Amino acid sequence: MRRNKRVITAAGALAGLMAVGGVAASAAIQTSTEPGFTGDRSAALAKEIKSAKPRNVILIIGDGMDDSMITAARNYEVGAGGRFPGLDALPFTGAMTTYGLKVGPGPDYPIAYVSDSAPTASGWSTGKKTVDGRISQGPSVAANVPGEDYETVLERYKRDGRLVGNITTSEITDATPAAAASHINARACQGPLDMASCPSARKSAGGKGSIAEQLVDNEVDVLMGGGLNRYSQATDAGPTVLDYAQQQHGYRVLEDKADLEAVTSLDDGPVLGLFAGGNMTPMYKPLVATAPPGAGGPTTKCQEADRGNQPDLSTMTEKAIELLDNPKGFFLQAESAMIDKQEHGSDICGAIGDLRELDEAVQVALAFQAKNPDTLIIVTGDHAHSTQIVGGVSDGKQVATLQTADGDPMTVAYSTSDTGSDHTGAQIRVAASGPQGANVTGVIDQTDLFRTLLGRTPSRIPGPRP
Repeated sequence: MRRNKRVITAAGALAGLMAVGGVAASAAIQTSTEPGFTGDRSAALAKEIKSAKPRNVILIIGDGMDDSMITAARNYEVGAGGRFPGLDALPFTGAMTTYGLKVGPGPDYPIAYVSDSAPTASGWSTGKKTVDGRISQGPSVAANVPGEDYETVLERYKRDGRLVGNITTSEITDATPAAAASHINARACQGPLDMASCPSARKSAGGKGSIAEQLVDNEVDVLMGGGLNRYSQATDAGPTVLDYAQQQHGYRVLEDKADLEAVTSLDDGPVLGLFAGGNMTPMYKPLVATAPPGAGGPTTKCQEADRGNQPDLSTMTEKAIELLDNPKGFFLQAESAMIDKQEHGSDICGAIGDLRELDEAVQVALAFQAKNPDTLIIVTGDHAHSTQIVGGVSDGKQVATLQTADGDPMTVAYSTSDTGSDHTGAQIRVAASGPQGANVTGVIDQTDLFRTLLGRTPSRIPGPRP
């Protein structure tokens, strides 16, 4: 028997947001079989438009998170008529293009319509386009020829004397977190022993070193995720990167949830959390799509994974905000990385779980914003992926079926390859709440985020305001 659907309507989600933003609102949850909203929202949205520069900026990234993946996760977790209480509650929403460039003689480089995480993360980090595999460094004639280093948002905040954080559920040396605070011609050069594609970047050659070394040399105040194996590698000078981080930069190393809970301030130095040798464990056990008739079925549910003593993204986000909060302000980038990793493996449950984790992290950010309204929250992805919700088990090369929160079956397909899946070039969602959040509306490019993250020159809002 199909159960009654309990959903959060669009009006209810907005009402919840208004309560978070400090505007009085009635209870947000409604019971309905038809999602929708009543009344005009113009006045409520107008109250959310603030032109002042933000004091704090929280950027939350869902790697590979496009509208199709958001919809699949929403269907599974809260039902087709439901709304995520974090991600779907942000008042300003737009579409964002993610194209990059290809190597060539320049200065006019060919367009890459489908990009990987390196140039896309570099796009919002630096405000400039670059080529696949390149980390916050400009394009060049060939992949093995370094480009010009571009200053990043995180580095600008650090230079201005504000605290900065960079957390992820992948290795912290992976492309998206790497782009926030390192510069190198190949994303694969994550540790000192991984430098085959970046010989001129080695410290022994006069370069800035591997991504792992650069992240700690930039003295990111809160740096957390997986990637212990990269930091266990020996540097050109002899000690491991971990030893170097502790001895030269005073990093305190955290290994598990207990260590994370025990840290209460940055007074004793920056924090380096390394909670896994490689990537961190997704929330759900894998359900890997296969050739039709596919994996799973009409009653299949995702199963919780054993994550041991690893903290989840919302826990890391809450602690990072606690440590970074100060009168001058801070910048935090938080990535839910395993959405993309599991999509590459055609694992629908793994991807759904990390998107749910992202939503929980957004809720943490919104709770902080409720007490600190001068905080800007931006939530987006880096590129689209090939997860598609389809009509049946014959509608893709690889398919998997789950029972959603509605009690009905949902089939997803991956069709870019016979096994695994890859990125696509579609535009993706971007959403925001807080000062200057309205700058994400309409269709923007991800390089436009750079200026919003730094804080644009405030404009005069015409009055009278509703």
